[in-house]
Amino acid sequence: MKRFKMKDIVFLAITSALLILVSGIIMPIVMFTNQFALRQVLAAPIFAIFITIALIKVPKIGSLSIIGVLTGVFLLMMSPIMFFNNIVGAILTEILIVVIFKGYSSNKAIFFASMIYMPITIPVSLIYTATMEGISIIEKVKSPAMALTFGVLSIILGIIGAKLGFKLAKELQKAGKLEVSK
Repeated sequence: MKRFKMKDIVFLAITSALLILVSGIIMPIVMFTNQFALRQVLAAPIFAIFITIALIKVPKIGSLSIIGVLTGVFLLMMSPIMFFNNIVGAILTEILIVVIFKGYSSNKAIFFASMIYMPITIPVSLIYTATMEGISIIEKVKSPAMALTFGVLSIILGIIGAKLGFKLAKELQKAGKLEVSK
């Protein structure tokens, strides 16, 4: 397993800060909605773009978990569920990356992680909120068709965000501003 260098952690911290700053665009919408999974739909492309760039720069297992913790700690001030979602979503995503791809050594693995991170928080959020509110999962979802639609939309927008992230990373690499960490 590759060790993290200080510059890796600094880059992931800066990426996390930028992610929080840019995702602030959607915060007014997601903070006041009770529509299950709408938060993930709106956040999916933004998170996918930044995660793609971060994983291209620091393709090490644990990179996404660091981002999840750093963004989660900030979001804890607004909502415990967002803290929990970010951390558990990152850990689950990285487990899938290890099991399916054996790490971030391929663009497919980076693409998959970037695309699936936000959608994977949908069931995490569902279980957490249903448990905390003392209601059944069915009561929380209200409309399974709408929840499924939002799940699919978050995957589609995650794919779009990951593709944009790869394009941005390529341009940053051409400009000499993004080197892969060894």
